[in-house]
Formats: sequence, structure tokens, C-alpha cells
Amino acid sequence: MSSSGNKSFDRGGVAEYEKRRYRGLDQRLVDWKERRILGRMFREAAGNVPENPPGGHRLLVLDAPCGYGRFTDLVLGRGARLVSSDISFHMVERVMTKRDHSRHLGGVVADFKRGLPFKPGAFDYVFSMRLFHHLQAEEDRKAVLGEFARAARKGAILSFYRMHGLHTLQRKIRRLFKKRQRNIRMVSGETFAHEAAGAGFTIERIRPLYRGIHAQHIALLRKS
Repeated sequence: MSSSGNKSFDRGGVAEYEKRRYRGLDQRLVDWKERRILGRMFREAAGNVPENPPGGHRLLVLDAPCGYGRFTDLVLGRGARLVSSDISFHMVERVMTKRDHSRHLGGVVADFKRGLPFKPGAFDYVFSMRLFHHLQAEEDRKAVLGEFARAARKGAILSFYRMHGLHTLQRKIRRLFKKRQRNIRMVSGETFAHEAAGAGFTIERIRPLYRGIHAQHIALLRKS
């Protein structure tokens, strides 16, 4: 999912958001492409770890923010164990109502800018979709990246919006017809690389969602 504004969602708001968010054709295409890219990245992140490893060792992943659980099945389908986290209690609650797999270990409410309630290296990977473009301040992005690096033993898979003239123009046009639209924070590739390195990550791979059309990029980061 998700956004840094999830804290205000009540139970009915979560249900309505889940129902309408990816209903339009353009958003269905976004969802489809995100899943394709993420599938490849999770395979790369897992490396040689089989889906049914001897002794039961699997990748342990933190989904932060989990939203209503849009990617829960994708992560579990890669053989990982999963903990879901979000700033919104009702988002975490929604994910837990769908919890039907023994490898989905639980849900935790947390404000990532203030810290994650986990020990250093508690997870193999932190997975974070559609969060960073909602973090307007540099210090907030650095704080969250730092917490992700602290909690992750191997790395992170996360999305960000890279500076993109066409996408910026599209959003300006949409504002002419929509009364309300959230601000999207786009950063340059150099800024993202600098902030990731400052948190202790190196960039393994970055894939654009739709090259030349959409600003969203998905990055596979490794611990330095």
C-alpha cells in the first residue's frame, strides 16, 4: 500500500480504501507491474534459499507499511516469513483478519519516523512500498531509512519517486480537476543514493515502474 497518513483511517475508511484504491484501469496496470518487479526482486533477495529449506530457515521479512495487506500473499508466496506493520491500527487489524498462513507471524503498530520496536538485525529484509514519496522532509526519510537499516540484517526492498518531468506535469494537470490530492515528494537518483548510503545501504538494483512515463522506482538495497 501505503501512505504516511494512514493514522487517520478508521475501520470503515480502510474497507473503502481497499475497495476503491486499485479499481481503475491505470491503477490495475500499476499493481500488475509492481507485482512483476517485486517477484523478481524477492527471488534475487532470497538468492539460494529454497522455498522449503531444510531445518525450516526462511527469509524473515518486515512489511512496513503493510496497508491493508496488498502484498502479503506475494511475500508469503516467495516462501518468506512475514511480520506486518503500519502506523494505522485499523490497517494492521485488516491485515490480521486475513491472516491465514502459519508463516504470517503477526502485526505491529508503529510510527517508523520514531523508531521500530525491534532489535537490531531482527529481520532479513524490510519491505516498504509507497511510503517514501509521502515523506516530505529529508530528516524523516533519513530517520526511516536508518530504522530500516537497523532492523534489517541483509537489506531492503522499497519504492521511491524519482524526479520525473512528465509525471510532475501529469499531477499538475490532475490538480486542475481534483479538489484534493496528496503531495508527492520526488527526489533525484543522486539524493536517493546518498540517503540510502547514509543509512548503511548500497544499491543493488533499481527498476522503474514504467520507464519514461511514471516516477515510481523500486530498489533492492543491501546492507553495506
